[in-house]
Amino acid sequence: MPTISRRHVMQAAAVAASAGPLLRTGRAKAADTADVVVIGAGLSGLNAAWIMAEAGLDVVVLEGASRIGGRVWTAHEAKGAPDLGASQVGPSYARVLDAITRLGLELIDEDRAIMPFTYHLDGQLIRAKDWADHPVNKTVGAERKLAPLQMGSTLLSRLNPMKELDDWLKPELASYDVPIGELLRKNGTSPAAEKLAGLTQELWDTSALGMMQEAFRGAYEAKFAGGSNASRPDQARVETAPPIDKWPKNIKGGTDLLPQRMAAQLKRPVQTGKIVAGIDMDGDRVDVTCIDGTKVRAKYVISAVPFSVLRHINISPAPDVLHRRAINEMGYAETTRAFATIKEPFWQQDGMDPSLFTDTALRMLWMLDNHSGKPNAPTKGPFRAMFVMTWRTAERVAMLEPDAASKFLVDELARIRPASKGLVKIERFHSWGRQPLQRGCRHIFKPGQVTAYATDMITPVERLHFAGEHTRRLEQGMESAMESGERAAIEVLSRA
Repeated sequence: MPTISRRHVMQAAAVAASAGPLLRTGRAKAADTADVVVIGAGLSGLNAAWIMAEAGLDVVVLEGASRIGGRVWTAHEAKGAPDLGASQVGPSYARVLDAITRLGLELIDEDRAIMPFTYHLDGQLIRAKDWADHPVNKTVGAERKLAPLQMGSTLLSRLNPMKELDDWLKPELASYDVPIGELLRKNGTSPAAEKLAGLTQELWDTSALGMMQEAFRGAYEAKFAGGSNASRPDQARVETAPPIDKWPKNIKGGTDLLPQRMAAQLKRPVQTGKIVAGIDMDGDRVDVTCIDGTKVRAKYVISAVPFSVLRHINISPAPDVLHRRAINEMGYAETTRAFATIKEPFWQQDGMDPSLFTDTALRMLWMLDNHSGKPNAPTKGPFRAMFVMTWRTAERVAMLEPDAASKFLVDELARIRPASKGLVKIERFHSWGRQPLQRGCRHIFKPGQVTAYATDMITPVERLHFAGEHTRRLEQGMESAMESGERAAIEVLSRA
């Protein structure tokens, strides 16, 4: 599909703006009126606001949190200032890269080389090189050679029928809009392989087609980068061409610099601490009301918050059945991470590989290379590490308070690998499911929802437009948020 450049967007904006402002008000206009209200100051909302403001529209951005960025959040107060959410900039992230250039930000090579994994399954520590012939490995045939960590993604990728980035929206692929587990069983996956796949994916409450879209876009990104995706432990390395550069990259100083600089381009400062309670559409205007009594009247409104948040906002008149169901039923996956430092390389004591993948509640420990020597050579610390939990495992651990959850993870690691005792310190624990203005790390289509909602749920409801990564078409990650904000901005400008 053709790429839409910012120049094309601004040309469309110029045409829309030539008709005059949506609300003809002067500089002395009261603070409670605007041309457009954008709800949510994440990348999607800010990109929509930026485009519309450049076109001459008066835009108010309301953000419920005390900070801007949404799921872009850099924990500057923690050691190492980890990015809690979005951090990776891919080589085909055209909109993100354009914004980085325009805003004068600097890209640096990502320093997240994940060291080799040891498996802890059925109570036994297993070296990766021993897995294929290990007695614990109950998979069959060619499955036996697949790494447990990559079992689900590899099996699903082999069944992926997509040829183009938008194939997932085509009716002829509707038969893949079924539970992942159902599709794997239908194609002969062994019970043992299914069990391992279920450690990294929610097999029975996730659309196979939805996950295929993500995997296909990820494979496209890897090819675009010349095969350099070594920092993605959930994906097999793609060896199609020599890397043209080291990807993905990070933003120097923290990813949250991107939304901060975007917000600074707006004529009106983003209003933080404004939790929206209601959207009231009546004729040619929209009233957006916050719980603190703030009210903004505009011609149009763009919701750039997840459906998990929008479902708690009163919309009047009520949307049609399809939109109501999409807003109220769309799933969101939890991701819980704990960012840690390792004082000394305990794996030199237990003789196993540094990182860990387990069927216990700990699930994954990503040990990051400190580049001081080979993984098992006599090297000193400290090392950086991440405990990574997803789906229901993440939800269960996140039920604990952060301090208790951190202690649980450290103690569980010491139980599995006693050599780690006293050497692990968690610097920051973070659960996206516990964030009331996100309620999950990312949007996930449940079985049947791609067919039922994906195409039509992004269409405007009267004067309400939708943005956010859940409305993505072709993209992934931060680029999907930017893509959706651009689309929503064009929709509004076309109605002027």
